[in-house]
Amino acid sequence: MYTVKNGGDIHKGDLVAISNGNDFSLGIYYGRGLGGTFQYFHPGSPGNSRDWHENRIKSLGSDKVKPFALKNVMKSFINTPRDTRILKLNRDNITDQETIDQILEAKEILKEFNITVNY
Repeated sequence: MYTVKNGGDIHKGDLVAISNGNDFSLGIYYGRGLGGTFQYFHPGSPGNSRDWHENRIKSLGSDKVKPFALKNVMKSFINTPRDTRILKLNRDNITDQETIDQILEAKEILKEFNITVNY
């Protein structure tokens, strides 16, 4: 769990907006990492990681590629999180259809790893 000024408590699977330079990045909160980093998945990351894994199986063969695992899903992180740099979001904040589709795909993939995306 991580607590922010605007949005309150953030739990694994919650949607968040992260301030990065001049823009916000959308994410799905994963947890705290080494040294207190704030770890999250970009909405398209689980789907892209699954596609990459399936392409490896096609090119190398299933006998040479380990099963798809959570460690195969690329995470992003903030080294120095602050309670004013992160916002907790809800489904009403997400209006871009491509982002909605990515979140729904991520929700299905992360469910396999017992991560409930709160969307």
